[in-house]
Amino acid sequence: MVRLAKFNENNFIDSAIAVAAQCGVAAVSMAAIAVKAGAPIGSVYHRFDSRNAILARAWLRVKSDFREEVASRWLGGDTWAGVHGLLDWCRRKPVYARFLLQCADSPDFCSGLSEDLLAAVEEEQAALDACFVRCAEAMPATTQLDLDHMLLKFVLIDAPVAVVKPYLTQERPIPASVDAMLRASHDAVRGWALHATSH
Repeated sequence: MVRLAKFNENNFIDSAIAVAAQCGVAAVSMAAIAVKAGAPIGSVYHRFDSRNAILARAWLRVKSDFREEVASRWLGGDTWAGVHGLLDWCRRKPVYARFLLQCADSPDFCSGLSEDLLAAVEEEQAALDACFVRCAEAMPATTQLDLDHMLLKFVLIDAPVAVVKPYLTQERPIPASVDAMLRASHDAVRGWALHATSH
């Protein structure tokens, strides 16, 4: 009879995401991952050669999920659909959302990665960037948002993240009032852009 391994790569990737989301990326170590997974530290080293390799795999999992569930909504140029998608994703997957927040505030962990893993990280980031570019290209020319990527980034990412960050970091539910607040902000920026092009 074949004996199945008690712990696999997914166990350790999930544990790295959970530790980073709860305590910050700096708290992620091979020992912390092992403790979170309830596994011997040797099992972690058996599957990953470094902390950075696990963090990179964790980043790939979360970023890919974000791209598929949130950034995919950007492609048609419907910015509110994108904002609403981000809110929905944060509510359904707060651990993933907190992980990305922690990564944004932490030093880069791509040093020492294998060529294949580094290429995968770069490819995923390029895919996400392409979603943003296609959103800008799909915007009606009259809004001028397609001409100002900084403004588009503010609408799609910066403003929503600033509003939900306190709830995520304090592990509190994101209230329904946030949707109305962000919708008002979104519509105001879009209205301003339209007004600016008409004068």
